[in-house]
Amino acid sequence: MRQIVVQDFLLDARGGLRPRTEKDGQPKGALRIVSPYDREARRAIRGNTRWSGYLVHVTETCETGESQANLITDIATTRPTRDAEALPGIHTRLSDRRLLHRQHLLDGGYLSVSLLHRSLRDHQVEVVGPVKTSGA
Repeated sequence: MRQIVVQDFLLDARGGLRPRTEKDGQPKGALRIVSPYDREARRAIRGNTRWSGYLVHVTETCETGESQANLITDIATTRPTRDAEALPGIHTRLSDRRLLHRQHLLDGGYLSVSLLHRSLRDHQVEVVGPVKTSGA
């Protein structure tokens, strides 16, 4: 029931429920229900691509030399959130399965200054990739 309240109603100044009007707009994407069949699915945007559903995070090995095959070591399906929020779970799952290496190459969406420190502290992993500057 709570999800439906967020979708269709607002709390007024006195704490009572009132129907949402066009002027109120829709709830923020993280709260908005996008499918009557899957209440966890959310809207997502990456660059110019927009969709409703989930994100998939794939981790694979990265060996030097052409004779080495890259192997997928972790797949995580999450509701659309910032990529950086997925990294601690990825590291924990890889560590639990003894597949976490000393260095993890990442794209910029997964990195922040705090995650650089947290990965070293919690998993002894050096994360490597572009870190967004403040305000970027």
